[in-house]
Parts: sequence; C-alpha cells; structure tokens
Amino acid sequence: MASRKTLRRIDSDFSQTGFTLIEILVVVSLLAVISGLGLYVGMDSYRGYAFRTDRDTLVSLLQRARSQSVNNICIGACINGKPHGVFIDAASGRYILFQGTTYATRDETSDEITAASFLVGRSGLPEVVFAQLSGNASPIGDIVLFGANGQISTVSINAVGKISWTN
Repeated sequence: MASRKTLRRIDSDFSQTGFTLIEILVVVSLLAVISGLGLYVGMDSYRGYAFRTDRDTLVSLLQRARSQSVNNICIGACINGKPHGVFIDAASGRYILFQGTTYATRDETSDEITAASFLVGRSGLPEVVFAQLSGNASPIGDIVLFGANGQISTVSINAVGKISWTN
C-alpha cells in the first residue's frame, strides 16, 4: 500500500496541470482576430479576381464577335455571313454574343449567353456590333466596369473595331 506522502505528491502534480480560463480566453480571442483578418483579406482577393475575370470575359467576347464578323462567319441558316455583336444585359447580369445588325433584330437561335459576375456593375454602351469583313464597330464608345472593392476598368471600342481596356 502506498504511503500518504506518495499520494499527496501525486495529487499535487496533477493539480498544477492544465490551462486557466484566462489563458484559454486569450488564445480563443487571438484565433478569432487572426481568422477575421484572413477572411477579410481572402474576400478582398476574391472580389479582385471576380472583377478581373469579368473584364477578361467581356473583352474576349468582344474580340470573338469582331473575329466572326471579319471572317464572315455564318451561324445557323444564313448564306453570306452576318455582322456579329455583344449585348450587355446589365439587368440580368449576362453577356450575349449575337448574330445580326442589332440585338433587337438578331437571330435568337445563334445567341451565346455568358453569365457575368454579380459583384461587378456596368455602364456605358449596351451593345456593340461589328460590320462584316471590315470589323468596324457601331456604336463606338466605352463600357465601364465597377468592382465591389472600388476597382474601375474602361473597355473602349473605336470606329475601326479596336478593343482596348484599362486595368
């Protein structure tokens, strides 16, 4: 049988182990602050990525519409090709690559719909149409994109169909 001195020594060793409530609260608070900062930085990065992706998608669709017009491509039931363009549907948040002289008179069966980011606002030209063979644009002007974190990018289309943009 163990002596009383040995039992007291074992009890005193166990009573000194563990963390106090203050230590636990400090660690939990630090973890919460670090997690909050990480979430904030992560969301800011995500917003920037969504903005750049949306801008690149719009520029790519404009370049594709111009390419299809210059190459006199005909999608569906047509013979000699048609102009192609891009309609920016800001209300429903999508881009529509279409075939025809205007969005209103287009051939709906050849529409290609691409979703746009809900984090990006748009203003400026609602549609751009590129002429057959020449690729000349009508109307000319700018499309301005507004990011959720204050980013702004301007996509410009000139009379000869050149597409340029700012970061």
